[in-house]
Amino acid sequence: MYNPDNIRRRQKDRTGSEGGADAQRDDRGEGATLSVSAATAMPNSPVFEVRPRAPSRAGVRRGRPGGIDLALRRSFQPVVAEVLSPAVVEPPPSPGRHERVARLFTLVEQAVIPRLVRYDPATLHHPALTPTAAEFDEFFDRLLQDDEAGLVATIDRLHGRGLSMRTLFMDLLVPASRRMGERWCDDTSDFVAVTVAVSQLQRLVQHYSAAFCAEGRPLGRGHRILLAQPRDETHGFGLTLVAEFFRCDGWDVVVSHAGNDVDPVQRVRAEHFDAVGLSIGSMLNLPWLRDRIPRLRRESCNASVVVMVGGPVFSGEPDRVASVGADLTAGADEAPARVLEHLTQRERDLPPSGGA
Repeated sequence: MYNPDNIRRRQKDRTGSEGGADAQRDDRGEGATLSVSAATAMPNSPVFEVRPRAPSRAGVRRGRPGGIDLALRRSFQPVVAEVLSPAVVEPPPSPGRHERVARLFTLVEQAVIPRLVRYDPATLHHPALTPTAAEFDEFFDRLLQDDEAGLVATIDRLHGRGLSMRTLFMDLLVPASRRMGERWCDDTSDFVAVTVAVSQLQRLVQHYSAAFCAEGRPLGRGHRILLAQPRDETHGFGLTLVAEFFRCDGWDVVVSHAGNDVDPVQRVRAEHFDAVGLSIGSMLNLPWLRDRIPRLRRESCNASVVVMVGGPVFSGEPDRVASVGADLTAGADEAPARVLEHLTQRERDLPPSGGA
């Protein structure tokens, strides 16, 4: 008996068993339809075809945001694979070797080099850190024993702990030199022991000069200073230390130590200096300063030369600075900045050159 429903059911079963049509699933959600087809010439080489697909109720019911319908299509048509859905986006091609190298150079130029330019080695060390009393005593004992290797090891250890070279110079070497002077005054150490110890301190300054200057900031670039002391001055460690601070702040430094036959007045008469620093170790050399400073100002080829004096006789005695005719006194660490302030002020006070 003719029954249309039975005929349609048999046709549907036959189509699904033969594989001539798409084997479709109703449980997919909205998204794209992916079909797999193969030509008879290459039956084992499926090709994927993506086609847009309307939302499916079954997919929505099952809570799936989207689905892919995979159907194996065998046909005698040529193999075709075409992306028809705008939702499917191919990834951008990866950069080639030359492009990666170009990007690397750009990164180095724009990020790494500016950071290196702004790099300040002084930030590696904490300015508030100072040697402890025990560490200073250890250093001083090795200085008395003339233990150069032990002195270097102590400084290296403290520097590695975070103390700056400027701190080590001012809080380790300078107090050690001062204590040696006290031992000489109270006859605890003889002249030979004091001379050997101070010479050791001078060698330490020279040994760490590069590390010390690496922490400096060139404030007085282009300026020159002459540092001198009387011929009969016993020790020159203070002058050596002051020279190091000026040099590491960008000054051109000329040092005339004790025993040098060249008088500072002759140097300033023959060469241009922005400043002169004179150091004495005792009151006995105050007449030498009172004689040299007026002559320095009178005979210097730089009429506005700044004169600085230093030494223990000027510590806490500001009136004594004016009595010898000097402009200022300062410790080794602050001397470059103080002298530069005087130079800047004198440049402001100079009358303008030329006329209207």
